[in-house]
Amino acid sequence: MGAGQVISQIVCLGVLIIVSVLDIKYRKIPMRMLAVMIIGAVIYQGLCGREDAVLIAGGIAVGVVFLFISRVTKEGMGYGDSLGILGLGIFLGLWKLVEVLAMAFFMLALFGALVLAVKKMSRKCALPFYPFLAVAYAVWTVGELKI
Repeated sequence: MGAGQVISQIVCLGVLIIVSVLDIKYRKIPMRMLAVMIIGAVIYQGLCGREDAVLIAGGIAVGVVFLFISRVTKEGMGYGDSLGILGLGIFLGLWKLVEVLAMAFFMLALFGALVLAVKKMSRKCALPFYPFLAVAYAVWTVGELKI
């Protein structure tokens, strides 16, 4: 793995951490920040992307599916979350995105079950998604770097 890829992964993680803090604190993600993230992913793929175009298209398709889910559920999963998934799909490609999302949803489910079990929240409460996405991406990145 080249230095450019490592740097881009660190930048992506930094953005996810910043967005996670905003998601926890305000429960809203600035659309400008998401637009910059998506544009950055497109530029990365254009300049030094190593993924096959079909895998990138698959990652975009996953993001579009989540945008559709956001619309159908009237933002049960917010548009900000779905746009972040779209950006990660462009950056990572289909299969890497699926790995990160599977980890994030698994951690979210475990945390949700835990807080329900200790009665710290009700079933109607919503949890911010970006912190789980950031942790899943960090774990995935460490696995990719073979640290």
